[in-house]
Amino acid sequence: MTNRRLFTPVSLAIILLLTACNLPRPNATAETPGDPIGTAAAQTVAALSTQLQPKDTVTPAPVQTNPPVLTATQPAQTSAETTPAKTCDAGEFVTDVTVPDGTSFTPGQTFTKTWRLKNTGSCTWTTSYRVIFDSGNSLGAPASFNLPTNVPPDAIVDISVQMKAPDAVKEYESNWKLQNASGVIFGLGDDGQKSFWVKIKVETAVLPFAVTKVAVSADNAGFTGACPHTVALAAAITSTAAGRVTYFWERSDGTKGAVQEVVFDTGGTKTVNSSWQFGSSFDGTVKVYIDNPNHQYFPNFALKVTCN
Repeated sequence: MTNRRLFTPVSLAIILLLTACNLPRPNATAETPGDPIGTAAAQTVAALSTQLQPKDTVTPAPVQTNPPVLTATQPAQTSAETTPAKTCDAGEFVTDVTVPDGTSFTPGQTFTKTWRLKNTGSCTWTTSYRVIFDSGNSLGAPASFNLPTNVPPDAIVDISVQMKAPDAVKEYESNWKLQNASGVIFGLGDDGQKSFWVKIKVETAVLPFAVTKVAVSADNAGFTGACPHTVALAAAITSTAAGRVTYFWERSDGTKGAVQEVVFDTGGTKTVNSSWQFGSSFDGTVKVYIDNPNHQYFPNFALKVTCN
């Protein structure tokens, strides 16, 4: 009986305390204790909330791209164009004036070879410069000889030399170079090593037609008087057979006449005439070059004109 009395007040106090703790709060949603449906729904929502919670993902750090560096472009250094300095002694081949490569001659036949060269260097070729045999067969020419005249830079000169075909029947080549006044030998072309040459064939067949002699004369080889003065010239040309002879006159100062021709119906001698007008004094020579068939100069003829 006593225990029941004690239990009742104590129990009542506990019940009141629990009831006070569970009193509804303002704006709180009342939950029905022991509601299995509500409890299950709450658990489902909690589970879904956990599944839908975004996972922590590592966001790659943005790659830092450096802004393009603006480089100032320097204009190309352009130096003033300069022309390379010319070599002192240099030259180039222009043409074969006489005896083109492959010309045929009989054994022992003489001929005049003429090359035309250009001075492409910066130094004048004086008459102290020489033409030097380099290799091959000299074809009876001297081993060296002086240039016929001074040749300034960019000027052209004709260089002639008397040659003779060897006795043996075959092809021949004769190579030549130049030598300056100091004795230094040089050739042609950019490297200064190329020679200039003549190539001939010696054949046993006798040429059917050739000029064997040219005799020059003048009406007055030693004129003195008023100028201008015209000198009448004549050349007696002797051939071995019928054929057409082409020729021209040339003075020692380099002046050349026009190419002319004379036709032979048979072997023999024909005289051709020409004239040269002189406006000033002249003391030199004239000669005849037979182009066809010989390719050859014939002996010089002395001529002097003195103008008062």
